[in-house]
Amino acid sequence: MQTDSHTDDFIFLGIFFLIIGIIYIAPSIVAFRRNHPNRWIILVINVVFGSTILGWGIAMVWAMRAAHRVGDMSSGGESGLNLFVNDVKKIQVVDPPPLPATSPVQELERLHDLLVRGAISQVEFDGLKAKLLGAAPSC
Repeated sequence: MQTDSHTDDFIFLGIFFLIIGIIYIAPSIVAFRRNHPNRWIILVINVVFGSTILGWGIAMVWAMRAAHRVGDMSSGGESGLNLFVNDVKKIQVVDPPPLPATSPVQELERLHDLLVRGAISQVEFDGLKAKLLGAAPSC
């Protein structure tokens, strides 16, 4: 009867450690089953830091997080969490459109409007008006 007891203990311990192992690597299983773009990083975090509850939780949350992919050929950088792949977006830098040329009369009207609305004081208005009229070409 003694050997049956030891065999039962080994079977129980084997099943117990198997269940604990599956729970331990659950974040990696989820990441690979979902074909998460960061599955290898999640696996490393899971294996290295999974023994801490915090590391296991981070890996599980990351594995469960939606990975936004644009098209079929995505590298996974759209999720914002990929550490190794940056999405390259080509942009073209263009000069801003030129400001419309205004006449001194239009500028005086604009300054007067600012004075009436209370955006500038009378002293500021007088200073800006003098600057504008001093810079205006004399006709």
